[in-house]
Amino acid sequence: MRMLLDYKWRALAVLWGAYFILQGTRQIYGATLPQISVDMHAADVQMGMVASVFFLAYAVSVPFGGLAADFFRRKWVIVCGTALFVTGVFAASYVTSVWMMVLTYGVLNGVGQSLVPTPSTAIIQQLHRESRATALSVYQLAAYAGVILCSVTSGWLGSLGPGGWRRAFMVFGGIGLLWTLVLALGLRDTPAEGSAGNAPSAFSGSVGEAVRSVLTKPSAVLMTFVFGLGNFGDIGFRTWMPTFLQRTYEGMTPAAAAFHAVFWFYMGGFAGILAASRISDGWRRRGNPCARIDCNAIGHVLCALAIVAIAMCAGRLAALAAALVVYGFVHGFYDANFIASFYEVITPRYRASAYGMFAAGGFLIGALAPAVLGWMGEAFSLRTAFLMLCVFYILAATLTIVVRRCFFEHDYIREG
Repeated sequence: MRMLLDYKWRALAVLWGAYFILQGTRQIYGATLPQISVDMHAADVQMGMVASVFFLAYAVSVPFGGLAADFFRRKWVIVCGTALFVTGVFAASYVTSVWMMVLTYGVLNGVGQSLVPTPSTAIIQQLHRESRATALSVYQLAAYAGVILCSVTSGWLGSLGPGGWRRAFMVFGGIGLLWTLVLALGLRDTPAEGSAGNAPSAFSGSVGEAVRSVLTKPSAVLMTFVFGLGNFGDIGFRTWMPTFLQRTYEGMTPAAAAFHAVFWFYMGGFAGILAASRISDGWRRRGNPCARIDCNAIGHVLCALAIVAIAMCAGRLAALAAALVVYGFVHGFYDANFIASFYEVITPRYRASAYGMFAAGGFLIGALAPAVLGWMGEAFSLRTAFLMLCVFYILAATLTIVVRRCFFEHDYIREG
């Protein structure tokens, strides 16, 4: 009860709901893509272009979302961003052409989503000092819940006859519009750390200082590459796993493949992210300032091993499901700590801006994964392509260890 009365936890709950909707609406398009394609008489390359425009719009816009969060009121950046992306999702339910889908679901949705995570995570880390990894990992759980629930629900709505896919966009877009009001009423104005009290922070810093807060820290630059390498594995896995399942198990329906591809992984992830956050926060309280970055390295090494297990167990569905649970669990060690560890080397005043640059770099690298794995699947096999993801996870772990041993102690920001 005391936790519910504490504003920092109520703020986390409100932001959790927004992130749930944000991550969930990303899954609507993939879950209903076949129905949309038939309805619009569109070729695969046209349908793929919609998703490409979304990720490109997000990657290009997210640095500006971070800057806006550091130089304007964070509450209203979140509210405006949420309003923009859910409007794009809701409007997509009425489109009649691929180009209109590109504009609504691709551009409006991608730009709007870029404005939400950076100020949200900045507010969470500011309100939760001693419970930072726990709070940020709970926030990350919204992505897991949104991916599973919205994907399954959208697939079901899309199967309800002609035009069923429009219901999915309308339902989740409508829920998002209502949640925008919850954000506006439930969030307090939380000025950036180091800004002039409750005055607008737009004049209390500079863009140049925000950029230097990242580029002058080797730890921050290398962790951006680490995020990109991990994102490459994550995006590649999520993009091609349903196809891999259909090719491995003859007769498996697309709906069943989509279920197995996300359900077991995210169930393991729920447990992993909660366990890892408690472990890293516990190590941190016992005097290890590198606890969170240590968990990042552990997570990447274990992800490489889990990918090998997935490739080796592919012929037996039960064994594959177990391997996916393990993969999700160990992936949670990175998910629970990558934002918190990055913030530890960034001046508090510019953490939202820095996260925007961090996310842009990570998504630009990760966006290459679908094409690279597609090429490898044609040249060799998807099993071989998945095994090659181990290289990216090992590189990510190696760079993390380099950061830990060579730069982290010097770059670390000690907060009072």
